[in-house]
Amino acid sequence: MQEQLEDLKDRAVDFLSDEPDGRNSGIGQAENAIAFAAALGCTFLVRQGIELGWRAALKRDPPKNPTSHEVEWREALLWGAVSGAIVGAARIASRRASSSAYRSMRSES
Repeated sequence: MQEQLEDLKDRAVDFLSDEPDGRNSGIGQAENAIAFAAALGCTFLVRQGIELGWRAALKRDPPKNPTSHEVEWREALLWGAVSGAIVGAARIASRRASSSAYRSMRSES
């Protein structure tokens, strides 16, 4: 029983450590998980904001499926370019900000 408890403790320490996991140099699994969650939430919020902005500017809903033949090329390309660029930039910013906050928090403790 004691060995199992020690093994579980070691696995938890390994998971939460700041050691790189090989995928993102210098980023531990806990930091990566926090950054992923932040990017996921940010993506949802930014996407909602882009849709609101599209409706306000063009007085119609954004295309639900830009690949549909019912959507004009111009509108599909515009939606793809605008939403892709803004969501991409927001995801990068949220990941970097959350990683910075995580590292700052870890260095204080």
